[in-house]
Amino acid sequence: MNAVIAELFVTGSVVVDSQSRAVATGATDEFGLGYQLLGFAVLTGIWRKIRMLYQFGGVRCVLVETYSYLVDNAFGYWWAIRHRDASEEPRESDCPTIVEIDPDDLRYQSSFRKAHFPTKDGDTTHSPVHDEPIVGVLGGRWDRFRTEWSETRIHRSLEARFAGGKSWTETAKYQYAVCKIENGLEDWRSSSIDDLGQRCADLEALYESMADEGYVPQTELLEREDAGEQLKTETAAMKPIHGTDYPHEARVGIGRNGELIRFGAGKHRLSIAKLLDLDSVPVVVVVRHERWAAIRECFATADSLEDVPERYREFTDHPDVRSLDEREPAPGIEANR
Repeated sequence: MNAVIAELFVTGSVVVDSQSRAVATGATDEFGLGYQLLGFAVLTGIWRKIRMLYQFGGVRCVLVETYSYLVDNAFGYWWAIRHRDASEEPRESDCPTIVEIDPDDLRYQSSFRKAHFPTKDGDTTHSPVHDEPIVGVLGGRWDRFRTEWSETRIHRSLEARFAGGKSWTETAKYQYAVCKIENGLEDWRSSSIDDLGQRCADLEALYESMADEGYVPQTELLEREDAGEQLKTETAAMKPIHGTDYPHEARVGIGRNGELIRFGAGKHRLSIAKLLDLDSVPVVVVVRHERWAAIRECFATADSLEDVPERYREFTDHPDVRSLDEREPAPGIEANR
């Protein structure tokens, strides 16, 4: 019990020291001191987070972030519990699917956390509700819970650095990460200011690489001899979804009206692609809203564009519809596009 607490919940040396003394003296027991240490560790972590938020933005920041965190988690877990068995068994034609999109067409970030809406096998370790990732066709209002991509802290910071010419230390994400690090927390894959400097250097290198070469897919990066040496804080990878490996590109869902919504991975690459005005990036579609799936099915089964209901023809150039042509194009549709 105590070993688990140390690994999962330790947030300061006080907890480690207390536990070490308890183990050394034999004073600990599974249901006594162990849970006291657990409670103390959690409270220590909460206090550090509150102190960090106050340092970052004052009382208002503490109140806004705390309210947002509580609401997001309360709703997220309610939704996850209610819908844990709601997704249909994925068919071969459903997903995951690698689709090429215009970066500017992805306008939203999902409000769900990994624990609420896991999209790869590894995410389920964060979820007490789901034991496998959510893929396939799913109804409900999950696609409505999202934020504008342009309003995310990461995008605003990358835009300030690469389009606005500001130094990293002037960006919101850097300042937020510094506050967390100074309060004993990790952020942006960094646990020290030196780590943070390396993270920024990697993003500079990523921006320069994408400016020179465009967007290089993960599969191509993995084939290069220097695949493990490109960046210090991030490497190309494949990630399993239901036991099958897929490139670690941005994982997206498609909403009821065809909206592209990012759930995981690739946020820095997507923002840089937007800033560089790149034409195309690959994404992995993991879930589709049932209404959108019905629209897409109309295109998949049509013999010609005239067979598609007129109200759906506005989606002719949607990337998820165009991807059907790369499999088994319906006769007559390509000619009419």
